[in-house]
Amino acid sequence: MSVLQTALAYANKDIRVVPIKQGEKRPPMQGWQNAATSDPTTIRTWFEGQFKDCGLGIATGEFRNRYLIVIDIDDREQFSGSDTLADLEELNGKLPETVEVITGSGGRHIYFLTDEPIRNEASGRLGVGIDIRGIGGQVLAPPTVHPNGKTYEWVEGRSIAEHKPADMPLWMVLILTEKPADDIPMTYESTANILTEEGPASRYCAATTWPDLLRQDGWTLAHIDQSGEAHWIRPGKDIREGTSATTGWQGKDIIRVFTTSITNLPAGAYTRFGYTAAMHHNNDRSAFAKKLLQEGKALVPVEQPAITDNILINWQDFWNQSFPAEDWLIEPIIPRNQLVVIFAPGGTGKSLLALYIAAALATGKEIFAEPKPPTSVLYMDYEMSQAVLYERLTAMGYDNKSDLTRLHYASLPPIGSLDKPEGAKQICDLARACQAELVIIDTFARAVEGAENDADTVRNFYRWTAINLKQEGRSLMRIDHAGKDLKKGARGTSAKNDDVDLVWQMTKVDGQLVLLRQKHRHTWIPERINLTIHDQHRMFTQDIKGGERLDQALKMLNELNIDPTISLDAMWAEVKERAETIYRVVR
Repeated sequence: MSVLQTALAYANKDIRVVPIKQGEKRPPMQGWQNAATSDPTTIRTWFEGQFKDCGLGIATGEFRNRYLIVIDIDDREQFSGSDTLADLEELNGKLPETVEVITGSGGRHIYFLTDEPIRNEASGRLGVGIDIRGIGGQVLAPPTVHPNGKTYEWVEGRSIAEHKPADMPLWMVLILTEKPADDIPMTYESTANILTEEGPASRYCAATTWPDLLRQDGWTLAHIDQSGEAHWIRPGKDIREGTSATTGWQGKDIIRVFTTSITNLPAGAYTRFGYTAAMHHNNDRSAFAKKLLQEGKALVPVEQPAITDNILINWQDFWNQSFPAEDWLIEPIIPRNQLVVIFAPGGTGKSLLALYIAAALATGKEIFAEPKPPTSVLYMDYEMSQAVLYERLTAMGYDNKSDLTRLHYASLPPIGSLDKPEGAKQICDLARACQAELVIIDTFARAVEGAENDADTVRNFYRWTAINLKQEGRSLMRIDHAGKDLKKGARGTSAKNDDVDLVWQMTKVDGQLVLLRQKHRHTWIPERINLTIHDQHRMFTQDIKGGERLDQALKMLNELNIDPTISLDAMWAEVKERAETIYRVVR
């Protein structure tokens, strides 16, 4: 493609571009930082007119409410940025796969996205031979020609116009955003050495624990995630406002501080010695170490419990527990503290059933003819407008006298995607504030940013949203669309079944809703539920006898190879055709 075509392809992804002067590495205009644009008209004017012979640059920094950051690896006779990067990866972990450019000089431009504002920097925090292109910066991009005559090329043809950059790994974000103490130059070596302090510092770390130190300073433990990382809330902050720091990241015995609201504790990474020195000794590590030596403290490590005490089951305690034979939030559809999925073709009534459950549970009405105590529900509706909600609630018998205070309903909620940390935090904070025992997501495809046929989308949803809601003891019901072939399950990737506890396939047959059990973890989940819809107040009741008759009808239809989800007229036509065929054969 030409430079103009490529620039338009980048701009189509909201990437801001600038012309690059031939034979040089800079834009041919003053104030290019403000001129950089993704506007197609401006880009055509540039590359069809005054700058038609120019190369192409990509402006780094702000991008779709996040930040586009490029790591510039440069290798020369005097130094090797590749060696520096290799040292960083050995210490902290490999970089994720992302879009990357081989520069004209043989270096590398590695593209990342981050939520943290990161500015330009030359061979500083990440080490020698590695520059950062962030806010206010730009990099030359394919198909630009380097001053030496060589062309910039995307690695393996993976252009940023077609592939989204990966999120910058957290360890790199921490290094690039950490505020160093005045007496400690912040390089990647100091971040490495934070884990290998010696002398009084080492003994102090061995003799203390994070819970003891943080709790005595007023911190609150919010939760421990699936990786074992503990999330802490700073003193004076409400738990609903989110995490301020974490301990145990990637198994490292450090605290990562995100907040900038603690005067003596800048955002960054600390050992227990470093944390205490900052919090209580004005970050004078030498004075704190001297004090420890004078007092003779922190010389004997505290006895730590064996890892087996925290992870492995103690069988004596296990058998002394009482486990419920069945544990329902709403019998017979939603077990307590489980991730439940209902998928069905469009128009079947899955959203209607979900609203019936939510409103009845919140108001203490009977559900499937069973009374339930009023319970808080968070309903995230990504499809239905408030006008449709009004119509459905009034049809169910609710009005302005109904107490719906426990039904926390978000119509077309303007929150982040639930396959991303930001959206997950928002919905978890909402559920916590509402004290919701049940969270309903209607529907999954609209609640996530990634494609629903991408397995990573579903895994990220589970990783960021579902597992955190479950760990807080909440039940979660996810509404899904069925694919073209109902037998193949929900629309999209097969990974949708990987981490769920219970899947219901829902169809509408002869005025009844039929829920067929698919994947399940508990033996006490029924194979089939038959629900009758009553026009009076749009009620649903479980039909046991009708279910038996329906089973017989479904068995007959299956034997005749007739789809039970088609209309009654079409079904009778199919039955009549089969009967006539059988009659002719018998004759």
